[in-house]
Amino acid sequence: MKTILIGAGAAGLFFAGLYKKDLLILDKNDQAGRKLLATGNGRCNFTNLNLSDDFYFSSNEGFYSYALRTNDNKDLIVYLNSLGILTTNLPSGRCYPQTLSSKTVRDILFMRANGKFIFEEDVLDIDFEKKLVITKDAKYAYDRLVIASGGKSLPGSGSDGKIFKILKKVHSLRDFSYAITNYKCQNPLSKRAKGVRVTAKASLYIDGKFINSSTDDVIFQPYGLTGTAILDLSNQISYGLFKNSDIRVQLDLLSAYDFKEVLDILSALAGKYKDMTLRELLTGFINEKLIFDLVKNTGLREDIKAKSLSAKDLKKITASLKGLEFRIKEINDVENAQVTIGGIDTKFVNPKTFESKNIKDLYFIGEVLDVDGACGGYNIQWAYSSAKACADYLNKN
Repeated sequence: MKTILIGAGAAGLFFAGLYKKDLLILDKNDQAGRKLLATGNGRCNFTNLNLSDDFYFSSNEGFYSYALRTNDNKDLIVYLNSLGILTTNLPSGRCYPQTLSSKTVRDILFMRANGKFIFEEDVLDIDFEKKLVITKDAKYAYDRLVIASGGKSLPGSGSDGKIFKILKKVHSLRDFSYAITNYKCQNPLSKRAKGVRVTAKASLYIDGKFINSSTDDVIFQPYGLTGTAILDLSNQISYGLFKNSDIRVQLDLLSAYDFKEVLDILSALAGKYKDMTLRELLTGFINEKLIFDLVKNTGLREDIKAKSLSAKDLKKITASLKGLEFRIKEINDVENAQVTIGGIDTKFVNPKTFESKNIKDLYFIGEVLDVDGACGGYNIQWAYSSAKACADYLNKN
C-alpha cells in the first residue's frame, strides 16, 4: 500500500520517522525542514513543559485535545532522546535541543526518516478520485495521501499556502491570518525609543476585557511593538484584529514594584532633590531613551522641576510607568509571521486519526489544519502530536 506525504517540514519529518510502511515524500524545497531551521531564533524551541489546551486556538475548539493528550510533551522529549537528540529547558518551560541548534533537530529527523524523498517537486494538482498527485513532470499514484504542507507563514521557506487552492475544491477552509509576529500601533513611541529593549509585563485587553499577560522582553520600534512578551500574546491579538475589536496592550515597565512602592520612591526623590528636572528624576527608573515619550504621555514637560510637581502629577507619572498603553492597529510584518491562523476546517477532520471526513484516505497534519499554538514551542508540539496520532493509526490499519 503506497502512502504519499506532501511536505517535509516539521510535521512531515515527524510522520516520516514514525510511519513504518511504504512512503514517498514530496517537497517543493531543495531540502527538508527549511522552516524548522528558523524555529526559536535558530535554536528550535520544540515544546514547553507547561503544556495544556489553553495554549491552542481553533475555530473548532477542543479539536486538538485528544492528540495533545495522547502524544504530549513528555512523549516528544522521549522520542527525540530515542533518536539521539538530547534536550534541555529554560525556567520558563521552553524546551530546546541540548545543542541549541535547530539544524541538529532538522538533520537528525531527516536522517532517521523512513521513505524516499523527492525534492523540488511542486504539487500542481491532486486528482482525489483517481488518487493521483500531479506535478510538472509526473503523476504519482497513492493509496493514502497525507498532507503536511504547512500554512501560509514564512512563505520564503516554501510554506506559501498555494496548496490551499487545490484543497478548497474538496474541503472547506477557515479564513487566514497570522500570529507570532509584531504589530503596528496607533500611538507608537518616537524614533528616540527605536530598538530599546525592556523587561516588562505586557497585559492584553480586548474590547475593554483583560485577556492575558506576559512578562518578558518588549522592544519598541517606530511602527509599534515587538519582543517575546508581545509574541506570547500574539495569537490572541491577531484573533482580536480579525474581529475588528479594540485591542490595547498596557506595559508595566516596573513590574517588580507595585504602584504604591513606585509612587513612594518617586515622591521621596522629588522631595529630596527639589531642583532636579523630571527627566533627571526618572533616569534611574527606565532607559533614558524612553523618558521623553513617557513624560509626553503624562502631559508634563521633561524640564519641569521636582519642586513644581504636584501629588497628582506624581500619580500620573507612576501610572505611566506602571501602565503605558498602546492601541494595536494591525499586523506589521506578515512576511515574517511564524504561524498561520486558519486552514483546513477541522470540523471535517477526525481528531483521532486526522483523516478527512469528506474524502477517504486523505489525511491532514500540522499547520495545514486550522489549529495554531502560542509562542513557546507549542506549534512544533502540535506538528508532532498530530503526526504521531496519524502515523499510529495508519501503522495499524
